[in-house]
Amino acid sequence: MKSIRILAILLVHLLMAVQTMAQSDLAFKLEKENGHYFLNTSVNGIGAKLMLESGVPGFMMSESFYEAHKDVLKLPVEPCNEKIRYLGGMHNIKYTAQARLCIGDAIFEGTIKIADGDHALMIPINMFRNAADDSGITRIDLSNNELRIISRASLPSLVKDAAAMDLSYNKFGTPVVNTQLSMDVNGLNIKLKGNFIVDMGNGSLLFLNKSQSIVASTLADSHVTLKEARDRNGKVVAEGLFADKLTICGRTFIDASVGVSKFPSLDECGFLGVKFFTTPAIFDFDKGKMYLSKE
Repeated sequence: MKSIRILAILLVHLLMAVQTMAQSDLAFKLEKENGHYFLNTSVNGIGAKLMLESGVPGFMMSESFYEAHKDVLKLPVEPCNEKIRYLGGMHNIKYTAQARLCIGDAIFEGTIKIADGDHALMIPINMFRNAADDSGITRIDLSNNELRIISRASLPSLVKDAAAMDLSYNKFGTPVVNTQLSMDVNGLNIKLKGNFIVDMGNGSLLFLNKSQSIVASTLADSHVTLKEARDRNGKVVAEGLFADKLTICGRTFIDASVGVSKFPSLDECGFLGVKFFTTPAIFDFDKGKMYLSKE
């Protein structure tokens, strides 16, 4: 009888622990628009639509949004004279601030840059914090259009059978993974190893940076002919290749289109876009790890 009572008590504590863990994991529903993902949520209680990113140096807030809500936001802004390219154009940064914001039931902590004009608000995936334990762990599941901010206690069970990779940051503060890339193109096998940016604002699977010598030499040595896209004046506006089979970060894709371009300001070999994350991935930004679920 005593053993049954002890078992009952243990089960109650277990259920309470599971319930607490579930309550501390915060989920956002994502909406896909033109290859990008957005979450309809709130910023310090103000309704807002945020574009999910990772290639920007902070929360990119439009001046129109800031001016309309600055009495509620109460940001410790400082004047700024900076230009940043994003959303396909160059933007003037009017103010900058370091702050914590409530994003729904989660927390954003980091740099806020307020740019002139009226445009989409962008939030970096690596600057979310869990409100319950202040951990920076994010799970993204694009097949189910879900972003989840994970508690530290939930992590072990979620990554039990996942492949772990080291995660670092480049000079712009963007998440980067070092990995092997292998592509079969028209009977040729192309291999290279290097750093790739995790780019949540890129709608493709993979983009290669031909400004990096290892990428340029690997493509030249493979004798692969890049396909060209031209504008009406005959100017080449994009290049790419078609891989019968592509493996990167241990994940394999069949019949994959790969973009190729020059990004002189970047030291990385390329970008992993949102089409790479067709199965769930977990980023432990505090510990510098990326976990990929088995396909």
